[in-house]
Amino acid sequence: MQPWIKDFIIQHRDIKSYSYPTLPDVPDQFKWIIEQSHAPWLKVDIDVPYKQILEEAQKLRPLFVEHRGGDSKGWLSLCIHGVGATITSRPEDHGLNSNEVMYTWTEIQDQCPVTLDFFKNKFPYKKYQRLRFMLLEDGGYIAPHSDNVNPSLSGAINISLNHPAECNLVTINGSVPFEDQGSTLLFDNHYRHAVYNNSNVDRYHMIVHGEWGQEWPKIVVENYKKAQNG
Repeated sequence: MQPWIKDFIIQHRDIKSYSYPTLPDVPDQFKWIIEQSHAPWLKVDIDVPYKQILEEAQKLRPLFVEHRGGDSKGWLSLCIHGVGATITSRPEDHGLNSNEVMYTWTEIQDQCPVTLDFFKNKFPYKKYQRLRFMLLEDGGYIAPHSDNVNPSLSGAINISLNHPAECNLVTINGSVPFEDQGSTLLFDNHYRHAVYNNSNVDRYHMIVHGEWGQEWPKIVVENYKKAQNG
């Protein structure tokens, strides 16, 4: 690992817990949370079959491909919904035109029936773009980076299927509070962040991009109030 990556993680991982700003009494509290709270993450309580999805992801391990590369190590991915199972980044990164590609359930869908059923029929989204398994191998790391210019909680949902205690996803606001037995968080990847899996266990997450369903605003507001009250 390059010293500058390690320095970023050490500098930010032990920052005290994030304090959420007070939710104002505005007509559209959901919009305020997403666009104006500038919260780096928000945990949402959703009943996800984490254990079964993790088992399916682990069985698919031989199919995972390197994601991005660069200064990172051991960062792999596989799409269950997207342009193709191994097209894990933006279409342009694969030489494709984002205006011409089609997003659909990929060729691995039959190999992960629990995952397919959950996201197709139960998760509170009505449409998906990229829906990916994300693997960080034991000893692997992701170099500090930012994915968006402007802060927003609308970009992606990050679901931990497992998360070893020695693995830290660190932002400039501190370590994101993922749980080893599964947790679902809205994650603002505008904030510079990095990951180091300093364990002997592969870490599996899922990242969800798409359009939320009509019940999603209520879920977000309720969970923001819960987070704000500690």
